[in-house]
Amino acid sequence: MSDRDPVSVLLPTREWSPVCDQLAAGLGPDDELLVLCDAATDPVASHDPPAGVDVLVTGDPEGCAGKANALAVGMERATNDRFVWTDDDFSRDPGWLDELVAAGERHGPASAIPFFCGGGWWRPLEPWFGALFTLCFVFQVGGVADTAWGGGVTFTRDELTVDVSTLCAELRGVLSDDYLLTQRLPSVHPVRSMVTPVEVAGEFRAVVDRVVRFTRIVGVNEGWSGIVLLSLSVVAAVVAPFPVALLLTVGFGLVYATLGIRRGTFLLALIGFLLLPLVTLVSFVRTDFDWAGRRYRFAHDGRVTVLDPSRHASDDG
Repeated sequence: MSDRDPVSVLLPTREWSPVCDQLAAGLGPDDELLVLCDAATDPVASHDPPAGVDVLVTGDPEGCAGKANALAVGMERATNDRFVWTDDDFSRDPGWLDELVAAGERHGPASAIPFFCGGGWWRPLEPWFGALFTLCFVFQVGGVADTAWGGGVTFTRDELTVDVSTLCAELRGVLSDDYLLTQRLPSVHPVRSMVTPVEVAGEFRAVVDRVVRFTRIVGVNEGWSGIVLLSLSVVAAVVAPFPVALLLTVGFGLVYATLGIRRGTFLLALIGFLLLPLVTLVSFVRTDFDWAGRRYRFAHDGRVTVLDPSRHASDDG
């Protein structure tokens, strides 16, 4: 294991999964892994953790996402100057933690890069909400530049533009921990060697909830004009359907090839393109959605209401 800063790793999760073992195996002698669950009834709460790992019960959220609440508690309890935020929905090799922290030591705040992939109803949307997002993240294009992905990001106390107590207070009022952290770091280095496939649920309801949550986070925080303009560009497919179909298929084929992704879902880019106006309309009108076992309302003024505080069984991240 390399000589590096000691780190506090924050992992919100309900169960002791292989991901917990993978992270625990990568800890250095002065590292700590804080496993953050909602309630004492969560399976992980009764798990006997190995050395360097503590399980914390964070309680139900009020006015924020469950994950944001868990991270706030974890940040208050963390003892090291360097942090890593991560998720439980992807596997990692033994050197994952060292690689991410090394990037943070070299470049300042650093983030792994997600590629949201999946089957079912997610497949036609994957080129747009998966591959295109990943490409923009890799090359720091548009609103994705300097994004801190909460699934794998490292930073220090001194790199925050606010103190930790202020960040914790802010976390308790937001839906997206990623968006807030991005605003509270001066810049974020994308670790291009850490493009991370994250499998998402493909059931119809789960896909609708995911795209509504993602689109509303962008629309409420950044404005709806860019999303609306992209949706209106669908008119081009009506005027020149064959050239547009060819352009999108070849274009997304190149995107997938550039990212080293070997999946045939780029062939569905045209279908996803045609769905964008509907996705935008539904996301603007529908303020309620399920996320990780809870139901939330994310109003146009940015206020978060937890409609179902007690978490129920769900595998939709």
